[in-house]
Amino acid sequence: MNKSLLTTGLILSLILTAFIHSSPAQDSGFSASQVQRNFTESVKSLPNVIQASWQSPVDFWVYADGVSKENAEAVADKVILLAQTELGQSLCVHIHNGDYNPLATKCWSSL
Repeated sequence: MNKSLLTTGLILSLILTAFIHSSPAQDSGFSASQVQRNFTESVKSLPNVIQASWQSPVDFWVYADGVSKENAEAVADKVILLAQTELGQSLCVHIHNGDYNPLATKCWSSL
């Protein structure tokens, strides 16, 4: 029961963080770790992905060119799958078309 409450609390914290950072600044001042930088390069190799960057330890923004809301959801799913297999840390991924207005936001907890 306690683990379930902890997991739920972490997921809610991640979602809250995602909405607080819904319009990140171009220079967030956050320095990604080497693992996060490697993960970013993997994400950039996905179809339609133009750019990807960490805005905080858990906020990951992906610029996917010309994607619809439905396609953005699919890109977010692929990023979450990569996070589960390559990154191993909790995150919220935001997919946008270059304007930092998220078309899709998904969060995943590594706990």
